[in-house]
Amino acid sequence: MSIRDILVQVDEHETSAPRCELAAVLARAWDATLTGVYLVTPYPSDVFAAERLAYLPRSAAEALKTQHDLVAKRAAEAAQQILRRAADAASTPFEWRQIDGGGDNELIRVARRTDLVVFPPCAMTSLGGRVIEAATLGLACGGPVLIAPEACAWTEPPKRILVAWKNTREAARALHDALPFLETAEEVTVVMVRPSGEESAEAALSEHLKRHGCNARIMVERHEDLSAARILRRQVEALGADLVVMGLYGRPRVSEWVLGGVSREFLDDPPAPLLVSH
Repeated sequence: MSIRDILVQVDEHETSAPRCELAAVLARAWDATLTGVYLVTPYPSDVFAAERLAYLPRSAAEALKTQHDLVAKRAAEAAQQILRRAADAASTPFEWRQIDGGGDNELIRVARRTDLVVFPPCAMTSLGGRVIEAATLGLACGGPVLIAPEACAWTEPPKRILVAWKNTREAARALHDALPFLETAEEVTVVMVRPSGEESAEAALSEHLKRHGCNARIMVERHEDLSAARILRRQVEALGADLVVMGLYGRPRVSEWVLGGVSREFLDDPPAPLLVSH
């Protein structure tokens, strides 16, 4: 696959800057169209606020609306300026979209018409209206989501990639979606975490990646007392990985919330940028 459309979520806070820089670097490397998406919080933002406004004199309600629109306009301009700085630094053009952030549906619709979405672990709509989790988007958009923590800092596409592999549909989907990254990486390590005695098919996977020009190193970790998430986190640090590829929620999401799991633990505290698919 090739990546020709990259969508990055931007808000008015400077914490958006590393995410925009990462997206701009990828857009330049792949000659892709970069689009910033800004999630607008509707006014009023909830039914209780609307009810309170109903008791105000009309002039007061209109003054509040005018003030809100002014603040919202300035916030959107600040967000656009953050993306502009990143795009200018990468010498790549960008497009700009403002969409309704009052629910998830419009964002999901836009994400389904792009090749790659760059998103924080949790995104805030304008002026802190509501939170949208990257996991929610990843489960619904039908494509890869690059989850970028605040500390990420790429000046070029990732060179050291760790692929968390398990024989599941989600892991296979993530691996295939990651091929544009894998084909240009200098080091690719596929880590399989499995119980002792369980058979693996690492030779077949290695040959599959080799056909895509990717000479990957396969590591099989046998877990006894350590969780899979702890083993993978340890390997991310040991390898100095600047990208982790993983399937998103290989079991029902509620099970991960209750019992824990790799997806949940990595989403809560990403050790590096995560490329996830479901």
